[in-house]
Amino acid sequence: MFDEPEAVDLALARWEVATLTGRLRCVEDERDAAVRDRDRNRDLVLALLRSRPYRLGRTLVDLARDPVRNGPSIAGRAARRLRRQAAIQSLPRPRAASVPARVYVAVGLSRAGSHELIRALRQRVLVDADHLPVVVTDQPALRGLQVPGVVLEYLPDPQTWSRHEPQARWESLLAGRIAQLCRDHRAVRTVVIDPRDPPTLARLLDNAA
Repeated sequence: MFDEPEAVDLALARWEVATLTGRLRCVEDERDAAVRDRDRNRDLVLALLRSRPYRLGRTLVDLARDPVRNGPSIAGRAARRLRRQAAIQSLPRPRAASVPARVYVAVGLSRAGSHELIRALRQRVLVDADHLPVVVTDQPALRGLQVPGVVLEYLPDPQTWSRHEPQARWESLLAGRIAQLCRDHRAVRTVVIDPRDPPTLARLLDNAA
């Protein structure tokens, strides 16, 4: 794919920038979603405070206050408990925890190198299923391949893309796809693979953190 080592280094630098750009877009989207969730939860609480059951509960608490002093404390605790339960039930339920994803940008690898990488990632999750590998590849031999425990995302290689879409930069395509994959799979890390030296199983295990 490349004739000179300098060309590989330059391409890797561009891919790393595009990958980082995509990851940052995903982080920004997550931040905006968190703000929307905060605002929605605040609106739910305000709506609860204005609701008829809440006002009725406050009225019952006020009516329960009499000279005996026993009724008010019991009624007050019950009313507060009911209000707390209603507030909790009104809030959206958190999503169940799942294994985080890690996006591997494996562009420019040979057919044999691509298959070796997929095999190593498959073995990696069999040894320690601490994440879901999501592999972005431009290797046609992997297109449509189903690998248990590994997600494969095919992109046309930069040369093919430039021939069909000469006005659109391939790095922009990569950044957009990375952002989408990070959103879809809640990826916590991105890794750009050097096509000259794809990682082995041993190196994948060493870089588990």
